Amino acid sequence: GIKTILFKMEQRVFVVLCLLLTVSGVCVCAVERVYSSDKKVTDNPNGDVIKFVDPFISTGGFGFGVGGDPVGVQVPFGTMRLSPDGSKGDVWLDFEHYGGYGYGDTHIRCFSHTHMVGPGACDYGNIGVMAVRKTPFGNKWTNDYWYQSEFSHGRETAVAGFYSVNLTTHDVEVSLTSCGTHCGMHKYMFHGSSGSNMIVFDMGQSISDKRDAIVFSNVSVYATEEYTEVTGVALNKGSLTGRNGVGVYTFMYARINNAVPVKIGTFSSRFLEWGSMAVTGKQVGAILDFGSNAEQEIVITVGISYVSQPQAKVNAEVQSKAFSRSFSSCIVDTQALWRGQLLKVEVKSVMPRDDAITFYTALYHSMMAPTQWSEENGWYLGMDNKLHQTPANVIRYTDMSIWDIHRTQVPLLHLLNEDVSYNIAHSLVGMYKEGGDIPRWPIANVYSGCMIANHANIIFADMVAKGLTSFDVETAYEGMRLQATDVNRPHIGRSGLDEYLKLGYVASNKYGKSASLTLAFAYDDFALASIASFLNKTEDVALFSNRSKYYRHIWNDKSKYMCPRNLSGTFECHVDPSLHEWLITDEGFCEGDQAEWRWFVPHDIDGLIDLFGSKELYIQELTTFFERTFLDNSTTLPNPYYWAGSCFEV
Repeated sequence: GIKTILFKMEQRVFVVLCLLLTVSGVCVCAVERVYSSDKKVTDNPNGDVIKFVDPFISTGGFGFGVGGDPVGVQVPFGTMRLSPDGSKGDVWLDFEHYGGYGYGDTHIRCFSHTHMVGPGACDYGNIGVMAVRKTPFGNKWTNDYWYQSEFSHGRETAVAGFYSVNLTTHDVEVSLTSCGTHCGMHKYMFHGSSGSNMIVFDMGQSISDKRDAIVFSNVSVYATEEYTEVTGVALNKGSLTGRNGVGVYTFMYARINNAVPVKIGTFSSRFLEWGSMAVTGKQVGAILDFGSNAEQEIVITVGISYVSQPQAKVNAEVQSKAFSRSFSSCIVDTQALWRGQLLKVEVKSVMPRDDAITFYTALYHSMMAPTQWSEENGWYLGMDNKLHQTPANVIRYTDMSIWDIHRTQVPLLHLLNEDVSYNIAHSLVGMYKEGGDIPRWPIANVYSGCMIANHANIIFADMVAKGLTSFDVETAYEGMRLQATDVNRPHIGRSGLDEYLKLGYVASNKYGKSASLTLAFAYDDFALASIASFLNKTEDVALFSNRSKYYRHIWNDKSKYMCPRNLSGTFECHVDPSLHEWLITDEGFCEGDQAEWRWFVPHDIDGLIDLFGSKELYIQELTTFFERTFLDNSTTLPNPYYWAGSCFEV
């Protein structure tokens, strides 16, 4: 049902809202910490919550403070995230473009169909489409983005379900919308009469340094007087998807019904051959020339699939209703889906507009991912790289940065989207059955092994604690227990588990991030003990409850800090606890410092207080930490005292 939050009409409204969501596991401030748009959100004609979503938020920032969200269009939890990929001319920094688009960009390279949400790594950004007026002289080029265009925010609009921008260089108005989980629509309005009206399909596009993620691709064009089909595939071996050693195939089916090209060509190795209808190579593409009409609108419906070329067409056909849906109807339907999600939380107050935008945009972002991996008719590619079909009413999800979301987004989903939570649980259990392990960070059908620990344990334990047990808890526990006891798992589970089992901590001179690993494993073991209790496994309750206290083994009583500890048992405490040594060396902590990780015993606060010697000292030290937090409102690491929720609004 609808969760209603009542607020008084006071300035404290947003503070209370932030704190309430922090208790639930998500702090609005932390989610929206990167960029607050200086432009007004376009009002939706219906005048409802959609107008409070500003997709430009979280597309800026720098380094570890980057937002990394795509600004474009998708349905809630959709696979296709159709969005612009940008640059500052010929300058492109990866950490400014994890989501493809950076608010500080001056150019749009193209519009691609796959993106991660808020990542700290480059991947996806596949199947690029772009409008252009002319091809390079001699049909050869040295710059892969010869077709890119300048743009300005003054002629750019982004709302939930709709994005538009004017390509200044080419004088083309571009509009994008989503038609379903695996289908989207482009609309290109060519103005003026300078040059031809051309559409580029670039199968080599990827969000990667040096544009090197695509290692194989092909494209084929079939044109009749009634329609034009463009099909293709790209093998993306990105920084995460490539960790299976092969990469991930993305198949595309595109259809144009309202215009007929007068000339078709394909390109490979930076050379265009007019008259060619198909090409295979490393990074290839096609160009459709529609002539030099003064005004022309070209609408493209695109379906994608990770299963097969025919499945890409099925996805497009079903979700576009046999290519009969109009562009405007896709906008209406997509916004209806978003409206249904956003109205799960009702704010009853005369809230300042800026606060409403911050709140609803945060809620919007929390429902962009994970990605629906299963396609029409339930087909998906499993962790075993085999074709599977989900049971009726079950959805397979992927693209879950579990280290990040176990403590933030997922607890919120438990409250607002139980169906999504259940399908996340079904997905993780299914991945264990197919691939042999519960993943740490699944992307596509790949065990990326990114970040640390087995915090899927926390997701499962949280669900059990909330009474959400309509999934295979026994099999989930089986997979979790194996990763906690078997040092020879087929995929990265607990790095340093051997030392953790022998010493009661992860040794700093054997494994990086050793102190963080010890603290994280103790938390994961607490979750195991909790689920073991639910399953009446009394011996395991005792085993993992005892191991959940292993955080004590890296507590240095002299300094009153959690410290790295080597094989001989010697502590290696930092003279300056606020030093972010992980930026230089990898021995102690993961993306945080000794001052921040000091408090990471969420499952045993009383036990942590006991280590300080008194509640008074604990409160004094925690107060000092908070006071130092507010000396620096930056959320860009290395802020030595940052915590999720320490932004100035709170």
